[in-house]
Amino acid sequence: MPTFDSIRQEADERALIRKIQKAVGFIAPADVDLPETLFGVGGALIDLKALGWMPIGIVTKDGYEFGRDVSKEDVEALGYASAVRSDTTAVARSIKMTPLETGRKHMQELVNGTDLSAVTQAANGEIVFDEPDLPADKEYRLLVIGSDGPAAANWILGRGYGRVKLVATDSEKWGSGDPVQQPLTFDVYTDSEIGSPVRKYMGGTAALANKTILGFAQATP
Repeated sequence: MPTFDSIRQEADERALIRKIQKAVGFIAPADVDLPETLFGVGGALIDLKALGWMPIGIVTKDGYEFGRDVSKEDVEALGYASAVRSDTTAVARSIKMTPLETGRKHMQELVNGTDLSAVTQAANGEIVFDEPDLPADKEYRLLVIGSDGPAAANWILGRGYGRVKLVATDSEKWGSGDPVQQPLTFDVYTDSEIGSPVRKYMGGTAALANKTILGFAQATP
């Protein structure tokens, strides 16, 4: 006869408690393919730079925040204190981050909502461009990859977004106390090519070692 402790021991699994110790983010034009997998031949991670992805760079310790706000409509009925039916009507997804690297051309294009392809850097190193009155509202692809654990027990988690748009930029402060930074918020849309708003990845040596615990059907070799 099972005891509470034996039931808990069988139900709980510490290996599935994860922290994202390192993360890296990328943006790409909408015509760059969202990866079907993060891993290539021999189990190595794919070369995202070669595939057209551009780095967001170092972000603050807050990291990346993935919002998911669910809206619903309830049906109330006479004689019932709680709803007798509830339907999900919308799921608003968002991504927030605060980049610390401010100089890259593609990040300036993103934040300022403008095309800087015609802007050149002068011989003295100076770069000059005008911020438009209204941003271009360009849509991007976005990919964030996180890592947890040593090489022998490493988890790789990823989130890929087929369509995102920058919708909010908090104030930028110049001062001696903190580095120049500007929090960014993206809205997420369902991409017609992919057919979903977000693609989630989970892999690494730890995912392979814990395949029985994870409970997914195994692909045929």
